[in-house]
Amino acid sequence: MSKNKPNIIIIKKGEEGHASPHGGSWKVAYADFVTAMMALFLLLWLTMALKPQQKVELSMFFQDQELPKREKPEETVVLPTYMPKDAKVGAPQFKLSQEDQLKYEVALMIKELISKDPKLKQNSGISSDKAGVLLHVQSSLMFEPGAAVLKPEGMKVLDDVVKVMKAHQIGLIVRGHTDDTEAKSSPNFSKFELAALRAATAARYIVEKGGIASQNVTSVGYADSKPLVPNTSDQNRAINRRVEFLYQSTDMATIK
Repeated sequence: MSKNKPNIIIIKKGEEGHASPHGGSWKVAYADFVTAMMALFLLLWLTMALKPQQKVELSMFFQDQELPKREKPEETVVLPTYMPKDAKVGAPQFKLSQEDQLKYEVALMIKELISKDPKLKQNSGISSDKAGVLLHVQSSLMFEPGAAVLKPEGMKVLDDVVKVMKAHQIGLIVRGHTDDTEAKSSPNFSKFELAALRAATAARYIVEKGGIASQNVTSVGYADSKPLVPNTSDQNRAINRRVEFLYQSTDMATIK
């Protein structure tokens, strides 16, 4: 080899490993996400596994928690079909307070009585809240227009009201309501007088014919001050003309 030829030097470098740009923190976040998804799907599965009656009982268990106040919570209308068809009178499977269990039993009994009378079913509704269990019946089923004289159908409604009171030893507030025009057909009464007379007539029947102690029954008239729907049509006015029966435990019975 010629002495003047330059020496060629070859340098080999090993490949360096590339560090992860984020380290292992993504694994923690992913694990949290998977855990949350598992909890969600487990909750959904448990909810779907409940029977209809169990769902109703569970909803009643939570209904008395503090919620934002609505303008008229006691006027919320729930059709009689809000109870499952297979629901029967008896202790619910979920543990309820004594007050909630009473409301549950009363609501179921009212539902059973309503289901036996097609006219009452079409002209009534029930709801439940902190105040108690409310049955409302359109006045046309119980009274003649502009009058406070009970019809035979109205007496039958009151007989059912008495059955519930005797079965559960519960107090009752009878509330009369009119629409904004009904008193015009009865010049002898104002709206407040007509509403109060209807409530008092129903309360008197419950006490005298039903044998309920007078201290357990209260009547009050509201006229058109608490409509369920706006008085903008004949159909709406018919809904607002009603008599309400608010069942409450005798310990908490107050006029509302």
